[in-house]
Amino acid sequence: MTKKILVLFPNDWDRGELAREKYARDFEFIFEGADLFKPPGVLRLPFFRPTRWIEKLAKKYANAKVDGVMSSDEYVGAAIAAALAKKLGLPHAEPDHIIAAQHKYFSRMRQEAAVPEAIPDFDIVPLARPLVMPKLAFPFFVKPVKGTFSLFAAKVDDEAALRKHLNFKPHERLLLRVVTAPFNDLLRAFTKLDRDANAFVAESLISGVQVTLDGFVFDGDVEIMGVVDSVMFPGTSTFERFDYPSRLLSKEVRDRMVDIAKKMVRGLGMTHAQFNIEMFYDDKTDAIRVIEINPRLSYQFADLYENVDGTNTYDVLIDLTLGRRPTFEKGAGKYKFASSFVLRTFQGKKFVDVPAERDIDAFAKQYDDARLRIYGRRGQSLAGEMRAMGSYRYGIINVGAGSLLDLFAIYNDALEKLPFRFA
Repeated sequence: MTKKILVLFPNDWDRGELAREKYARDFEFIFEGADLFKPPGVLRLPFFRPTRWIEKLAKKYANAKVDGVMSSDEYVGAAIAAALAKKLGLPHAEPDHIIAAQHKYFSRMRQEAAVPEAIPDFDIVPLARPLVMPKLAFPFFVKPVKGTFSLFAAKVDDEAALRKHLNFKPHERLLLRVVTAPFNDLLRAFTKLDRDANAFVAESLISGVQVTLDGFVFDGDVEIMGVVDSVMFPGTSTFERFDYPSRLLSKEVRDRMVDIAKKMVRGLGMTHAQFNIEMFYDDKTDAIRVIEINPRLSYQFADLYENVDGTNTYDVLIDLTLGRRPTFEKGAGKYKFASSFVLRTFQGKKFVDVPAERDIDAFAKQYDDARLRIYGRRGQSLAGEMRAMGSYRYGIINVGAGSLLDLFAIYNDALEKLPFRFA
């Protein structure tokens, strides 16, 4: 029988993957909710209250014979999906576990209790006057307790820099409260946590080789699917590509990371969920440090795992959503290597040209296992993202291949056949 699954806040990756023929016979996907950080959804953000929306959806789907609720959304979607599934009596993650993992201060506290050796020094920074200095030595990194897209995150070198960074203008304070309000609504409704998200967290600086561990937990059993390398553009901290399986770290280091990840997930109380954990390895000190945990799938890496291991991260999420133990077998895919290449420019003021539909179709036919996402449109100004990020991301190409030579050959062929121009 066809399973009916409710998908909350679907993004382009969700719609693309879930529309594949492999799912058409067995699943019906129903989409609810617009991206709250893009038009037209952004117009709803100041008025959006998750608890009201959960009640509305619960009434709408009470008798619709839905089999599961899922979301890949990194903002509030995962927590809302857990709460709605629980309310409908469907398989679910515990909402309070998801929310606590996303609350950067309480998440750090639980991480420290579970794996103290892997957690940087940290402290809470209330948005209050006079400013209470965190108990950390400068320089350190400061970020919102609940943010998105690295909004308002920064490295501060001294007390003056911290005061300047947190001296928000009235419209910035309003924006912060608009962003945190939906999360605070969930926090009050589903947890007993005694600090809302209207604060910042200070953390000691960490560095090294950056990787992501993807995994899931079913009935309390934690499984790590793999380790993905984050490769930066030379001389920057900007992602150039993501490689799977990891080639930057030794098996001994990866095994240590897996052990840390399993202990941390258990320490966060998670028993039924998908997650990805970002970590650093410093070869000078042999230290592993946790950057953060995201209690959701890595949608950008979905087909990387399918190419190498035969199982897409959406396959895992669907199984968890339906209350089934995911099946995952390393090395069962068609290819030995997979990468997600980030197309990015560090100069230019305007997006002059994008590939024509015929170019995209021709590339897709030639490399039918590849994935292509294009961001931006002809004539679009790059100024906003250039100011914020120092560069502009205009596309992503995911590729699988039997050799590294073939992998990079396909990528270079894409650059030649998919013309992008900037002025």
